[in-house]
Amino acid sequence: MVVAAALAAGILLCSPTGAAAWATYCDWDPIVPIVTPGGHVVLVYDSVWTSSPLNLGLPLATYTTSRVYDAAHRPHTAVDMKISVPTGLLFQYTTYNMVTSGLLGSGTVYAAKYGKSGTPVHLYFTLQQA
Repeated sequence: MVVAAALAAGILLCSPTGAAAWATYCDWDPIVPIVTPGGHVVLVYDSVWTSSPLNLGLPLATYTTSRVYDAAHRPHTAVDMKISVPTGLLFQYTTYNMVTSGLLGSGTVYAAKYGKSGTPVHLYFTLQQA
């Protein structure tokens, strides 16, 4: 976790941003193995970012998959990833939820969406493997 925090701090300090008072903290970035309908395993990360390190965005992630087909009738996997973050001690807080192929939001971003603690967020995306 210390390495992840140091990496996140480095990304925040080195990333180009406009003049704004905005900082985000990646509280948790667990790896989630997704099993496709065809039996393949695809590893993704579900990152939860918050505006304060005091808002612990510890995600509880579940997913469902289904087989879908593109215009050329090739099979793919549609994923509905549901991320739930428990509410803080007294107040709800905003979260930014991402599903990516790499640690801390790196790699391919499959889906991203803002949400609130205490309210599940559904992230929908399609994987090329069936």
